[in-house]
Amino acid sequence: MNLLKALTIVFLCICNYSVGQNAFGALHSNYTPTNSLYINPSSILDAKVWLDINIAGVGTYLNNDLVHLENRSLISAIRNRESLTENDYDFNHSRKRYHAYNRTFAVAPSVVWSQGDHAAAISLGGRSYTGVRRIPDFGAQFIENGVPDFTAQHDINYVADNIRVASISFAELKLTYAYTFLKRRDNMFMAGATFSKFFSVLGAGANVYDFAFLVDNDSIIDVGNLQADAVYAWNRKIDPKGGWGMDFGFTYQKMLRDATSYYPNSPKMGCTSIPYKYKIGVSIIDIGNIKFDPVLYQGYDFSDYNWLNYGDADVNEDNPGDLFEEQESSILDGQVRDPNKIRLPTFISGQFDYNLWASRLYVNATVIQGFGVSRRRFGLRHANSISVTPRYESYWFDFALPVSLYEYKYPQLGASFRAGPLTIGTDKLINWLFNTDVYGADFYLYLKVPIRYHPKCKDRQKGRDRDRNRRIRGRDNSPTKCTI
Repeated sequence: MNLLKALTIVFLCICNYSVGQNAFGALHSNYTPTNSLYINPSSILDAKVWLDINIAGVGTYLNNDLVHLENRSLISAIRNRESLTENDYDFNHSRKRYHAYNRTFAVAPSVVWSQGDHAAAISLGGRSYTGVRRIPDFGAQFIENGVPDFTAQHDINYVADNIRVASISFAELKLTYAYTFLKRRDNMFMAGATFSKFFSVLGAGANVYDFAFLVDNDSIIDVGNLQADAVYAWNRKIDPKGGWGMDFGFTYQKMLRDATSYYPNSPKMGCTSIPYKYKIGVSIIDIGNIKFDPVLYQGYDFSDYNWLNYGDADVNEDNPGDLFEEQESSILDGQVRDPNKIRLPTFISGQFDYNLWASRLYVNATVIQGFGVSRRRFGLRHANSISVTPRYESYWFDFALPVSLYEYKYPQLGASFRAGPLTIGTDKLINWLFNTDVYGADFYLYLKVPIRYHPKCKDRQKGRDRDRNRRIRGRDNSPTKCTI
């Protein structure tokens, strides 16, 4: 793989092949706690289903601010994918720094049980993340135009700093427990935690602290200084020593009446439910690292190097970070303290959910703030966002229209629809339906079997339905009084 391909793969190839950010439309429904535990593990309490069995789920979210499909919809691009050429792509020249972000997930059979003051879940699945941050504007020009033949950027001194690239793929087993620790009048206080066991598959990272260079011509680059660390790990099989992670969450619910003796989804209290007027949640998600063993690690700190015939340089696909290995006498010494660990995209979140009408129509507001990664670590920063999601929910149908700001400034309109066991949605509806400049893509799909009632509650509910139908028939058959 030559150097030009290595430069363009970060943006162009990821846009073509990545398979939501957070699936906002399907994230908050009280009928799908197997989804909501990913934003707050305490949210699985007081669910409107006794068991939520997730059979399978897949989804992806991609965004970048450099490469885009020009004036197309995603549907038309998929239909005409064989006719797409490089001329259908365009580049954004308006920024000083560029980034790309991708999250892909798959959920295997998972289940949430919610009854009384307790709830628990077991989840199986896999995730992958790729993050590229702080690519300078001249780097974007090189990605677009190449290096050897783009003479407009020759004979110029460049300095790139604080560029971060990381990618991880892993499988996971998640165990969640949540407990309602206080009920006082119409107030409920709940807390939950998730412990995750990771099984690492693939990891890579690069921290470029300082890179000063000048492109002399089509065959020589003068490297004034390079300080960087890189790591690459591909186990080629699932590694059970992939590390551990944790999520923590807290939820406060304001109920519509006294909930001191309220036990959701339980035969206690006659299997009745008490709606909430609103609830407020706070959580911290994905605390931990993905571990890899063995890893290929390079630490670079050298200067005054003439890189000859750089256009013909081969990048080792089995270890892309060894490009300058011959220039570094102590290749295993670098600034990263634990090169066999790549930090998860940890984030803190706040959620507010308001019952607008009849426990059917709700509106949710969620803020997500990613944590930065320290200088001496490999890792990813979760994309920031704020979302407002009106939704209608019932046992058989959910419909949501999330409006979100990616990185607090790029607007997105999504949609999610659930009919019985099947949920399908996107956080980028406009990109799918209308001709726009497409900087990313997103979709998600879930197949579930929700069991609404505890077996004893189900029998009692049938009895109440029979009594109600008897009363209705009795009124219909009663003699009609006529007055003349």
